[in-house]
Amino acid sequence: MSLLALPIIAVVALVISVFCLVGIFILSMRHKAQVTLLTSQYQAQELIVNNLQLVNEELGRELSNLQRSNEKITIENTQVSKQLEHRINTLQTHVNNQDAIIEQLQSVQGNDKFYSRAIKLAEKGADIDEIVTECELPYAEVEMLIAIYQKKTSS
Repeated sequence: MSLLALPIIAVVALVISVFCLVGIFILSMRHKAQVTLLTSQYQAQELIVNNLQLVNEELGRELSNLQRSNEKITIENTQVSKQLEHRINTLQTHVNNQDAIIEQLQSVQGNDKFYSRAIKLAEKGADIDEIVTECELPYAEVEMLIAIYQKKTSS
């Protein structure tokens, strides 16, 4: 090999080394930019995850509050329903009793003119003694008749 070949090889090696270093530097800059981009994306996603966790916790608290409110309302509705059922049963019993009394009075009215007359006198406001004398009915029956009539008119 000649003396000239050695410096040429050295220069070529130096040029190749410089190109390699420039290439590595360019690749390094690209990777650094990508790492920076990925880091900022990671931080943004981390913020989003944190916000979602906070929202999730808040929604969980709101759900718990709504469930407690719903339970209270359900209990109140159940109590009101039971009270209404009791009132309906009481009123139904009262209506049935009144119907029985009315049927009894109607059968008495249809069968006996004295009771019919007694009812008319009670409607006009006659007292017990007057009805007993006028219709020749027992005192206790006239009392019952007037009590029934007064309940009927007050209803």
